[in-house]
Formats: sequence, C-alpha cells, structure tokens
Amino acid sequence: MAAIRRLYLYTTAFVSLEVVLWGTIGLVRSLFAGSEIGGEASRLAGALSLILVGLPVFLVHWILIQRSANRDIEERSARTRAIFFYGILAATLAAVLQNALALANRSLLDLLGADPQQALLGGNQTSSDNLVAIALNLILAAYFFYSLRQDWAAPVQGDAYPETRRLFRYLWLVYSLALVGFGVQQIVSYVLFIPAASGSQMVQSLANGLALLILGIPLWVFTWRLLVLTSTEPGERDSLMRQAFLHGIVFIGIVGALASSWQILVQVFQTPFGEVVDLAEFLQGITQPVSLALPFVGIWLYYGRVLRREAGSAPETSPFETLRQLYLYLLSLLGLAATFAGLHLLLSLLFDLWPGIALLGEPSLRNRLASALATLIVGLPLWLLVWGEIAQAAAHPGETGERARRSTVRKTYLYFVLFASVLGVMFTTGQLLFQLISALLGDPANDLQIQVLQILKTMALFAVLLTYHWRVLRNDARLAETTLSRRHTLYPVLILDPEQDGFAESLLAALEHQAPALPVAVHPIAQGAPDETLSAAKAVILPGGQLAQLPEALRLWLQSYPGARLALPSRSEGWTWIGGPGKSIDPLARQAAVTIRRLAEGEQISPNREGSPWMTLVYILAGLFVIEVLLAVVAFFFSLFAG
Repeated sequence: MAAIRRLYLYTTAFVSLEVVLWGTIGLVRSLFAGSEIGGEASRLAGALSLILVGLPVFLVHWILIQRSANRDIEERSARTRAIFFYGILAATLAAVLQNALALANRSLLDLLGADPQQALLGGNQTSSDNLVAIALNLILAAYFFYSLRQDWAAPVQGDAYPETRRLFRYLWLVYSLALVGFGVQQIVSYVLFIPAASGSQMVQSLANGLALLILGIPLWVFTWRLLVLTSTEPGERDSLMRQAFLHGIVFIGIVGALASSWQILVQVFQTPFGEVVDLAEFLQGITQPVSLALPFVGIWLYYGRVLRREAGSAPETSPFETLRQLYLYLLSLLGLAATFAGLHLLLSLLFDLWPGIALLGEPSLRNRLASALATLIVGLPLWLLVWGEIAQAAAHPGETGERARRSTVRKTYLYFVLFASVLGVMFTTGQLLFQLISALLGDPANDLQIQVLQILKTMALFAVLLTYHWRVLRNDARLAETTLSRRHTLYPVLILDPEQDGFAESLLAALEHQAPALPVAVHPIAQGAPDETLSAAKAVILPGGQLAQLPEALRLWLQSYPGARLALPSRSEGWTWIGGPGKSIDPLARQAAVTIRRLAEGEQISPNREGSPWMTLVYILAGLFVIEVLLAVVAFFFSLFAG
C-alpha cells in the first residue's frame, strides 16, 4: 500500500507541476506579447486555466509528500522520490537546452542571412518565448536541486538515490552525444553540399550544425568529465549500468558506422557500373551516409577504447562478462545475417543473369549487384572478426573456455540460428516441392529451371548455416560432457543415512541420474562420525529431522566439516517445517541431486533472496530491448532476402 500511495503522490505532483510551469510560461509569454494580448485571448485564458487548475493540486500533494519525507527516513530514501527529483531536473533542464538551441539556431540563421523559420527547433518562436521558458525552467530546477541536496545531506539510506543519479548522468551523456553527433552530421553535409547544393540548403545545414555543436560539445565534455571524475567512487566503475552504457554505445556506433558504410559502398559500386556518371551526383549520393558515418565512427573508436581498457580490469566471472558476451554475439548475429543476405543476393543475381551476361546493363540488375557486393563486404569481415574472437574463447582448454561454452548467451545464439536455419530449409523445401508437383500435374512455371535453381541455392545456404552451427553445438556438448565428467569424478559425496523412509536409496537413484560419474558413499548415522576416508568428501547430505538428535561424535564432526552441508527437510515428530516436507522424499532427493551436480561443476549455490521489483522491471525492459534488436536484425535480413 505504501508503494502505491507513494507512486500516486509523486506522479500527480509531477504532472500538476508541469501543468503549472507551462501555464506560467504561457502567461508570461502573453505579457511580453504586448499589443497582441487582445488578439490572443484564448492563449491567455488557456495559460490562466492551467495555473488555476494545477497549482492547488500540486500544493496539496507536495505538502503531503514533504510531511511524509520529514517524518520517515524510509520515505525520504524511497526510489520513487529519487526518480521524481531527478525526473523534474531532467524535464526542466532539457527544456532549457531545447529553448537555448532554438534561440541559437535562429540567431545563426539570421546572422548568415537566411530565414530564421528554417531553424531545426522553434522556427516560429520569438526570442522572448525562449528566454521566458529558459528563465522559469531554471528557477524551478534550482528549487528542486536545492531540495535534492537537502535529501542527500540528511542522509538517505540504500542505493535508490545513487542508482537514480547514475542513470540521470548517463541519460544526459546520451543526450549530449546525440546533439554532438547530429551537429557533426549537419556540418559534414554542409561541406559535401558545396559542389552541388543550393545556398539555402548549405546555410541551413551550417547554422543547424553550429547550434547543435555550440550546446552539445560543452554538455558532453562536462557530463563525461563528471562521470570520469566520479568513477573512483564506491560502486561507480563496477556498476552494471556503466558497463551496459559502454557496450550499448559502442554497439550503436558499430551498427551505425556499418550501415553508413554499406550505403557508401553501394554508391561506389554503382559508379563503375555506369549508374553514377557525374561527380556532383556522386557527392550528392554519399552526402548523407558519409555525414552519418563520421560521428558513428568517432563514438565507436573513442568509447571502444574506453571499453577495452575497463574490460581488461573486470573479473571474468562478473556480470560484465555476460554483458560482453551479449554484445559480441549480437554483433556476430548482425554480421552473419549480412553475410547470408549478401551471398543470397549475389547468387540470385548470377542465376538471373544466366545464360546471358549482357543483361547486366539493366539498371535494376546493376543496383542489385552493387547492393550484394556492399552487403557482403560489410557483413563478412564483421562476422569473421567477431566470431573468430568468440570461437577462440570457446576453444580455450581451461576454465575460461568451459565458462564460454556453457554461457546462456552462447546457447541462445546457437539455437536461434538453428531455428532460423531449420525454418529456412523447411520453407525452401516446400517451395521446391510446390514447383515440382505443379510441373508433374501439367502446370509448370515458365522459367521452371531458373526457379528451381534459385530455390536450391537458398536451400543450400540455409543447409550450410544449419550444418555449421549444429556442429558447433555438438562440439560444445562433447567438450562439456568430458569436462563435467572429469569434475564429477573429483567430487565425492557422503550420505548420512538415518536408515528409514528410503532416504539413501532415493538419493542414490537421483544422483545416479544427474551425475553417473559422481563418487557416492553411504554412512549410517547410528555409527557416529565417519572415518578419515569418508571425511574427504566434498559434500555431505543428511535429513534435517535428524539434526536435533545426532550422536555427539557425529555432531562435533559436522561442526568442523569444511565441505558443503545439505540438509533435506524430513518428517520428524515434534517438528514442523515451513514449506515442507512433502509426502515423498523423491522430489527432495532430485532437488538435492541437482544442487550437488551444480556444486561439483563449480557453481556457487546462494540462498534464495527476495527480488527487487525495480530490478525485475529492469530485466523485463532489457529482455524487451534484446527481443527488439533481434527482431530488427531478422527484419533487416528478410528485407534483403526479399529484395
């Protein structure tokens, strides 16, 4: 109930505050309009309505919020409150920057003799409009920044405030990178437009680019320097958010650079084929991809260097390694899809040209050839480089290779490719059977031979893809089986048997099923402490119901035992187990066998912890993002496949 109440109060306060803010901005703008007030009665009435409606609502809820925060440190430290404060700062400061950008953009256009209405933002606004919005947003931001500093000084408890502040900083870094990247794109467009474009287009690109860079570069330098300076604080450099940002921004840089390079290569290949014959036409064709490639390449190179430096110091078993694997396998999937599409387009073109090469003079075929070569040149090196690194890690004979082969990311990647390959073989087989059966029934296609060859070509590509990845998966399984069997033989287990309810028999059967190579010994509890041979066991299992009535020698032995100790809930007179035990020992034995197998394989078994709903939300959003990326890759692949 407290979380729902908190969510209601802060959400209502946020919305009503924004209503009051922009109502006030509208009112002050109307006052600066002077003689236009009479003609803008509806604008003035709208502004007053927003203020009169929003202000009481905000004040009531803000008083309740502050009263609860001052009374209870848990309320003051709540994540909802942190998100509210940093959300208000983000909304107000973003409005300040957007209005400053509009003001600078129009000023530059006016200075260069162009129409200010061509501005990227706020072409129809006036200087007073922007200045009013900047001033009022800054006043509001200053008030909540002061309130936020009071909370930090209180101080707050938990990780809600540090994590929200970290997210706030990285969002500003992304925003500043977007401004700088778009500004560079506009400046490069201006430079490349010079030989072929009209004056108005050139001036507009120059003014837009300068305005973006004037605001974006200082913001990026300030934000990134702040993140570098605070990286020495506890939890900052090792935060998962920082690593996710670095991997994500480098991934975006690589994908953007490759997509732009593909467009440039298409234009380059069209030139010798006679599609592009004029320098101005060629420059016009590469203006957009070149202007986009430069900022993407800059982001890739700069943050790629930062990522390599920090990845080298990260422990191999940390969540950072899983994040890096996800990054590499997504790049590999992208390269594989582009390589497949390039081969498919190239072979399709060759079959369409057969038996006469003279058809290459047709514009559509020339475009297809340029697209096929560009796709292959972009995709094949990417896949070879990334997959080579992945394969090298998986082939490592030690623990590093075993961990790489057992990675959930790797298995997901392999099974996803297998799934796509099986579907491809299935669909192409259906197409082939359709063509052959139609021909047998007396209704053959006009170009049956060419269509059959095209289908066989696609089927062969999917079959090669399927065969290769199936062999990789089988090799992983073979190496894993050998390694795990060796580990199992080095992990002896001791069962302390109460000699009742079939305890030892159920455990022996479950362990035999889970890990046949596992050495297992049984020692009756009534015989006291085990001898030195049995004491060498890595793990001991006993019924929980016997813990209160163990022989003294066995109890002392267990206290000094250094290995893993597993107690299974069992029925015992006078004892009630919360959550168990069940009517049968078999389910508990199977669960214990799984735990023992995981211990033998080197996994850490941690106790169950209550999951944070916020982290659950983060995992859901991350999963949705990964699914979206995969769907985008598949859509890209099939668009090229269809083309």
